[in-house]
Amino acid sequence: MRWGRVEITAGALLLWALLYYLDSGGMVPQVLAACALHELGHYAAIRLLGGRVARLKITCVGAVMVLSARFPLGPARELTAALAGPAVNLLCAGLWAGLGERWYCFAGIHLALGLFNLLPVGPLDGGRALGCLLALAGHEDWAEPAVGVLSVGLCMGLTMGALLLWRAGEYNLTLPLMAVWLLATPIRMKK
Repeated sequence: MRWGRVEITAGALLLWALLYYLDSGGMVPQVLAACALHELGHYAAIRLLGGRVARLKITCVGAVMVLSARFPLGPARELTAALAGPAVNLLCAGLWAGLGERWYCFAGIHLALGLFNLLPVGPLDGGRALGCLLALAGHEDWAEPAVGVLSVGLCMGLTMGALLLWRAGEYNLTLPLMAVWLLATPIRMKK
């Protein structure tokens, strides 16, 4: 599905429909709201830093903002834009938690989304931030190998965690699926 500069993949629509069908606790709208606020954090930072979003692609595993080549961001500005999404989630987690027990689930979703995206691996914001930090330190050529090694290490940890849980009788596909996704998604560092 495509509207101008926004594209929503069929995989995203199918996943949302499946999760909505399976969601007996009403968490899918809360998760989608937290994800939307996360992406709005990135968008606001990009705009405030003088960048332009040429295209937004929403997939079943997140969103990708393609920036206009006419308005490039340097490593320092890209670092700020990468950290803006998790920062919004962490801020929202604190705000919602402060409203009382009724809002703890929404606060927890924000906290989990923000912290997860700070992991310094492959396609996540933490991986982009690490690449920017290395570029700012004068080691841009280290960015892709460092993020690749950390991604493989985390995937091994997720796989080992899944195996330990399965051995204990807890059958959860989340950890191995996350490991496969992190390994299969290409690392996008600026050239």
